[in-house]
Amino acid sequence: MEWLQYISAIITAIGVIIMAWFKYNQNTKDKLTDLKIERFRNEEKTKSKKRSDNSGIIFGELWNVLHELDADRVYIVQPHPLGNEEKLSIYYEVKRKGVEPMKPHIQSLPISEVAKFNRMLIENLFMYFDNIDEQVDDKYAKAILSSYGCETVAIKRLSDNRNDRNGSIFCEFTSPVTVSKEDIRKVMHDAATNIQYILPEFEV
Repeated sequence: MEWLQYISAIITAIGVIIMAWFKYNQNTKDKLTDLKIERFRNEEKTKSKKRSDNSGIIFGELWNVLHELDADRVYIVQPHPLGNEEKLSIYYEVKRKGVEPMKPHIQSLPISEVAKFNRMLIENLFMYFDNIDEQVDDKYAKAILSSYGCETVAIKRLSDNRNDRNGSIFCEFTSPVTVSKEDIRKVMHDAATNIQYILPEFEV
């Protein structure tokens, strides 16, 4: 019966080796998982800081447009989700005291409801409307602009590094404009140059 004891001892030894291997393997996986989690956390911290820094720059540029052009409201309309654009929303907006914000009124606005106007935003680098009723054909877009006091609006398209539109800067005036159309175009072009490559994707 010694051979039975011998086999039993071998089986026990193999069992111990297998358990040790599983434990080592699990510990290794746990360490790799911990490393991945730590790396993910660090990447998210870096992204969050970069987004915060970029947001500061973007708001600064919009404030500059507002004051240089003596405008009343400046904001960025962004299509989302990028690559499969279905809606329009505003995250970045600055305005003068007492002026109604546009942000609450353009949040997850279906592109299908302003399809004609959205096409214009895609196809034109710069647009200037000083008579909303006559120059804006899209009825819904006209209603949104007119309802909140906009008399004149200049719009500059933003493009990413693949030259795809990733947003549009709207500069609105609720009273007579005091600067020339060319000055407005130049100031908005400069702002767009500083904004378009650092504009974060709109997140719902």
